[in-house]
Amino acid sequence: MRVGQFIDTESAGGAETIALDLCRQLQARALEPVLLHFGSSYLEERARHYGIEQQIVPSWRQYKSFTTLPQFALQFRRFLQQQNIDVLHSHLYGPITAAAPACLLAGIPHVGTLHDVYVVAERPARIRLLQVAALLGTRLVCVSRDMENFYRQRAYFGKQALRTIYNGIRSMSAPNTTGLREALGLSDSDVVITCVGRLAGLKNHHLLLRAFSRLDPGLSARLLIVGDGPLREQLELLATELGVAAQVRFLGQRNDIPELLAVSDLFALASDTEGLSCSVLEAMSAGLPAVVTAVGGNPELVIDGLTGFLVEPGDDQGLREHLQTLALDTALRQQLGRAARQRAAALFSLDLMLEGYLRLYPILSQAATEATRGD
Repeated sequence: MRVGQFIDTESAGGAETIALDLCRQLQARALEPVLLHFGSSYLEERARHYGIEQQIVPSWRQYKSFTTLPQFALQFRRFLQQQNIDVLHSHLYGPITAAAPACLLAGIPHVGTLHDVYVVAERPARIRLLQVAALLGTRLVCVSRDMENFYRQRAYFGKQALRTIYNGIRSMSAPNTTGLREALGLSDSDVVITCVGRLAGLKNHHLLLRAFSRLDPGLSARLLIVGDGPLREQLELLATELGVAAQVRFLGQRNDIPELLAVSDLFALASDTEGLSCSVLEAMSAGLPAVVTAVGGNPELVIDGLTGFLVEPGDDQGLREHLQTLALDTALRQQLGRAARQRAAALFSLDLMLEGYLRLYPILSQAATEATRGD
């Protein structure tokens, strides 16, 4: 059974992690995942590392233009048939709406996961294409209850056409971090705050930098900003203007996130919008308390005062206060971190995520039902 995971790597973000994790979980179930994308050195390297089959989707130019989407759909239909795809799972708005007609024409069941709301928030009329996809048979999934409410409040979707399946996180074993703090220029006494996310406006690293710059200098706090994006130069300049350039490390894109989290003391994310943040989930699984803005699915992840702290978007004073509280109190960090790890394991495991999707892959559900009847 060949299950395609289709993703547009130009705007994927955390969706890349979910697509890769689903492929690995499907492999473990003796299925044949196929990663479909338009070309990405990161995805190509990760797919080779995990032994995941991958195929480059042709006709990228037709995909990027609304006027040529019908042409893309026809070509993509042939591509899916040539690859013998039995079920297609698309991630993000673009792949979902582009693949829906192709799957209908090819007679292939289609599941589409929406990982954010900002595409529709920016241009509300775009939701009509999601309604069309649902009418064509696509089973739409949101990654948080907040997201599902957002879409249902703006357009009609049938009960079975749209649902929530939480992102899952792989359990993290203790990684080898020997020498990592030293390599990063950190001392054992430093309180390390880590933020993982694309350096783009929606993540609002400006707010985090302003809050960090106002921490008590006696804390010896350090901020690791992990990720890359169009705002990197601007953010580096802001760190200099705020007088904290020596305390902030811009690490760029990294493949050692578990190790970086393991040498950190707490996690922070100041986003203006989120779906269900894989970065927050990774931090929880690593046993870190998180200070995050109360947007999107963040309140479904972080329980205020129990596993971390929530602040209102744009509230740099609240963000500073909670960062300082955790930086000053080692015992509190450990207490909230343990609770965060337990919550991640209980509610946001990869197995739970996969089971949710397997119930939506019609051919697989049908095969399981037939096998049960045969018994």
